[in-house]
Amino acid sequence: MDFELNEEQRLVRTMVRDLAQSEFAPRAAEVDKSEEFPADNIRQLAELDLMGLPYPEAYGGGGGDYFSYALAVEEIARACGSTALIYAAHISLGCGPIYYFGTEEQKQKWLPRLCRGQGLGAFGLTEPEAGSDAGATRTIATRDGEAFVLNGSKMWITSGAIAAVVTCTAKTDPEAGTRGITCFLVEKGMPGFVPGKNEPKMGLKGSVTSALSLENCRVPAQNILGKEGEGFRQMLITLDAGR
Repeated sequence: MDFELNEEQRLVRTMVRDLAQSEFAPRAAEVDKSEEFPADNIRQLAELDLMGLPYPEAYGGGGGDYFSYALAVEEIARACGSTALIYAAHISLGCGPIYYFGTEEQKQKWLPRLCRGQGLGAFGLTEPEAGSDAGATRTIATRDGEAFVLNGSKMWITSGAIAAVVTCTAKTDPEAGTRGITCFLVEKGMPGFVPGKNEPKMGLKGSVTSALSLENCRVPAQNILGKEGEGFRQMLITLDAGR
C-alpha cells in the first residue's frame, strides 16, 4: 500500500503551510489575547478557494479530497488554533449537512456562497439542558401553514452569532422520539433568531462560540434539511464525518 501523498495533496499542504506560517502564525498570540475574530485569515483562505476544499467545483468547492482537507486543517492549526477551529467547523459542520442531506435547491442556494467564503456555516445541535445529545433535543418546531415556528435555545455554537446559516435541530413530532427530530436551515436575520452572548473560553479565543435563541422563529418548510424526521440521523452522520 502506498502511503505517499499524491501531487495534489502535496501542493495543498505546501500552499496552506506557506500562508499559515507567513500570515497566521505571527498574529496568533495576539488573536488569542484580544479575542479578535481573525477575519483577514478567513478572507485569505477564501481567496485561495480553500473554504470549500473537499466539495465539488459544481457547488463552488475546491474539488479536493478529504485527506487534502485534513492536511489543510493540520497546517492551519500549527499556526493558529482559532483559525483552524473556525475553518474546520465551517467545512465539516457548516457545509457538510447541506452537501450530504440538502435538496438540490438548498445546495445551489447555500454551498456556492459558503464554499467561496462569502459567509460561514454553523451547526446548532448543543443545548443548555441536553448537551450534544442529538436525541435529547428540546427545541420545538410547530407547523403553521407553509412554515414551522421554532422555540428553544442552543449553546456553545462555533461561529453561531456570525454565521450566515445554522443547521438547527428541533422536534417536529415530540411523541416520535428520535424519529421526530428535524433539521432546519435557519438563516441569519430571520425574525426570532437571536444570537446571545459569546462565551468566554480558556483558549482558541479568536473563534466565536455563541448562545442562540429561537423565539417564535418562523422558518419556511422549504428550509427543512432534506426530509422531515431525519434530523437525528443527519446529526450523527455529520458528527462522525467531522470527528
